[in-house]
Amino acid sequence: MNKKVIVITVVSLGVVGASIFGGIKAYQNYQANNLTAEVMYVSNLNAYYGETGTSSSGMVTNDYSQDVYAFEDQAMLEVFVEEGQAVEAGDPLVSYDVTLAKLELEMKELDVSTNASKTEAAKRQLEKLKNTKPVTPRPEVPEEPDIPEPEPEPVIPEKPERIGDAYNFIRNGSLPNEGSGTEEDPYVYLCMPECYVLGEFINNLSADRKKPIYVSFEIRKDNVMTGKLISAWAVSGRSGFPQMAEDSRWSVRTRSQVMEEEEPEFIDIPEEPEVPDIPEPVEPEGYTSEQLSEMIKEKEQEIRDLDLQGRKLELELEQMKKVTSDGIVKAEINGVVKNLADKDNPPADGSPFLTVTGSEGLYVSGALSELQLGEIEVGQTVYANSWESGMSFEATITEISNYPETNSNAWGEGNPNVSYYPYTAYIENTEGLRNGEYVDLTMTSRMGEDQSNKIYLEKAYVREEDGKKYVMKAGEDKRLVKQYVKTGKILWGQSVEIVEGLTMEDQIAFPYGKTAKEGIKVKESE
Repeated sequence: MNKKVIVITVVSLGVVGASIFGGIKAYQNYQANNLTAEVMYVSNLNAYYGETGTSSSGMVTNDYSQDVYAFEDQAMLEVFVEEGQAVEAGDPLVSYDVTLAKLELEMKELDVSTNASKTEAAKRQLEKLKNTKPVTPRPEVPEEPDIPEPEPEPVIPEKPERIGDAYNFIRNGSLPNEGSGTEEDPYVYLCMPECYVLGEFINNLSADRKKPIYVSFEIRKDNVMTGKLISAWAVSGRSGFPQMAEDSRWSVRTRSQVMEEEEPEFIDIPEEPEVPDIPEPVEPEGYTSEQLSEMIKEKEQEIRDLDLQGRKLELELEQMKKVTSDGIVKAEINGVVKNLADKDNPPADGSPFLTVTGSEGLYVSGALSELQLGEIEVGQTVYANSWESGMSFEATITEISNYPETNSNAWGEGNPNVSYYPYTAYIENTEGLRNGEYVDLTMTSRMGEDQSNKIYLEKAYVREEDGKKYVMKAGEDKRLVKQYVKTGKILWGQSVEIVEGLTMEDQIAFPYGKTAKEGIKVKESE
């Protein structure tokens, strides 16, 4: 075949290829104009469980007590009360020699400060990890090749015409996978990536000019008809192909002729061939997406552990301060001194040295949500409503535990898996309320805390691209756009906080599936 024929053929094939490309673009435009993505308002998808209030129930009692213990390593100097004596909150009970206790207090304060510094450092490291752009992992470097001794030229077995449903080569008589050969329903041949078509097959397409045959050679993923289309070459008797050599080969992938390789000239192989230098692999600086994800999980767990340790240390510090500020332990409640032991022979079995039991007023125990820790403080008001009379009473929180309780009678409007922390409250005005009566307890967060605009989305709605988080949002033209967002903390491993980039009035779509693409029209979900 002369060069002129080859050039004409390649140009013709190029025209066909351009037509196919235009068809693909037209199909993409068709999708953008005919597919629709359902969107919902962020306010309806908001998974924030931050309650404005938490409720619980409890029994009021005047049996609330304060236990005072004798310390083994601190000498008790003086006892200020007697058995049966009435005391008020703030009255001195006993005093200790605080010579060594002050040093222990300073060390405990140092422990609290060190833990706080570690927590802040871990939070900064976590933020840095979240903002780190992942790198592409280094590809495996092939081993240094061995140069084999010259061997006789192997006999290459002829490829089978097809493997499974996919053709290695197509000739006259090759049956199509599907189709009827018309322009609307062309014959479809499933092809391997290196498949070629013999010239005899292409010549036969135009044998009958009055009734041309239409064919589509397709390469698909995994070499199956249901696989994603990778490329297609449409050919028909009207394509204007010139007569070509019957045994010529035409690549389906490149749509050009496969030229026969020329016989290589004989070359002497040197006895000691030079081995090409293989460059040392360059390790990319940074971390892959998988490494970053694992490091972020580990850092979040470290912060949770440090937070729990910090709560324990702060509780121990507060207990030490009650003794070591001036060496005097004071009453925390209004009550009566009971079970007072001998100062010179204090209990050695772990029992209290003295106990102050409640007298005036009543105490009640409730629970608050973990989401309210840091918002509810000692001294704040709790509202109690009697089960029997329906009367309401105000109570003041006197103590909040640093540890959650396993079986709580508290409830709220948030996640049912949230933890609850017990607290104790004092009811001063108890007229109409008797000891042993049950009440419902309600508490609210600090005044002025605006919780209404916090946004938490299920993690599935937030995707990541090049280290940046985004959602698929309805734009002003009612088509999907990528909206990059800044995220914050994660609650219960399910919901992620959206700090910047979205409002309650925005509408977003589920970011997976064939409709999760920019430019797709949107409609409001029913």
